[in-house]
Amino acid sequence: MRNHLMKTTILAFAVCMSAASLSSCGRTEIDASKYVTVDIDGIDTKGTASAHIGLDELVADNLEAFELSDSSNLLAVAKVEEKVNKYLKGSLSKESDITNGDTVTFKWDKKNAEKLEEKYKIKLKLNDKKIKVTDLKVAEEFDPFEHLTVSYEGIAPNAKAVLSAKELPVSGMSFTCDNKEHLSNGDTITVKFGEADCEQKCFDQGYKPTATEKTYTVEGVSSYVQKLEDIPEDAMKKMDEHAQDTFKAYVASKWSDSETFKKMELIGNYMLTPKDSSISTSTSNNVYFIYKMTAENMPNKDSDESTKQEFTYYYYTGYKNIVILDDGTCSFDLNTIEKPEGSAFFGTPSGEAFTVGNYYYKGYKDLDSMFNKLVTANIDKYKYESTVKE
Repeated sequence: MRNHLMKTTILAFAVCMSAASLSSCGRTEIDASKYVTVDIDGIDTKGTASAHIGLDELVADNLEAFELSDSSNLLAVAKVEEKVNKYLKGSLSKESDITNGDTVTFKWDKKNAEKLEEKYKIKLKLNDKKIKVTDLKVAEEFDPFEHLTVSYEGIAPNAKAVLSAKELPVSGMSFTCDNKEHLSNGDTITVKFGEADCEQKCFDQGYKPTATEKTYTVEGVSSYVQKLEDIPEDAMKKMDEHAQDTFKAYVASKWSDSETFKKMELIGNYMLTPKDSSISTSTSNNVYFIYKMTAENMPNKDSDESTKQEFTYYYYTGYKNIVILDDGTCSFDLNTIEKPEGSAFFGTPSGEAFTVGNYYYKGYKDLDSMFNKLVTANIDKYKYESTVKE
């Protein structure tokens, strides 16, 4: 009797092992790996991987194993899929920065899978799924700065950089500049392409930038003169001659026969330039020609020539916004000439005027008074240079 029972048990075990669709005595074997899809997308070196388990298909193919009579009971099917989704999980060995030649492996979470096997009469076959990456598109390299034109507008030291891009192979990208204003020749500007995620955005469009930053040196910009030595000699001579001709024309038309102009001596220049570009000023530079004047007049109309008396005083002319063009030539407008303005009413001078005898003259009796007017009164906004020698 005992031997008969042992033979029966062995026979039952053999039948169990021979069943094609069953394993572990009555459990349905399911190869879960065939329901896993691994997708590789993106660009070489920046590829991405994602995995999907076809739970609905897995359940539909094994209804009886999951205690379902058919697939028409949608609620019952949904509950099973929910439980399968809870316990049947896995992860990828790599999900980003994937390169052609990499192997991406989907690995099962076998510990959780055991819980699913305890709940249903199933035996899960959980083999890792390996994908050899070969078909990622290789990003096309491009230099974004070949599509950029940097130009300058305005006059130094207040020139401004202008960035103009065309025919970029990627969209949604732009160029920015760190210091695009208050520029002069010789300054450097740094231009950046795109934002922090620039490379990724380019990769997403199939391109790879060879550079995202470039430094440019400002050149070819016209400049307001900043130093007297920067004004060409011929330009200084032209302004001086114009100043003297203007004064001589004034003498010829306004001075009386009792007054004599004798000498107009250039003793130097003052130059005013703005201290700081952030301070608002009316001009970008002022160049003053300072003259020592010699003249004589008669004390009164009834005096004769022998009573004429000689005297000296100081006079100026000024020109503003003198520019050195990008070809090196000097540009200025003689019509901007500035001169002392004043008058006298019943012998009392006003403005930039003083009297000698019965006559008034536009200018200053002493050099200090002229310096105070032209330089000191503007020292809050302008720095100055002087070559005046007296």
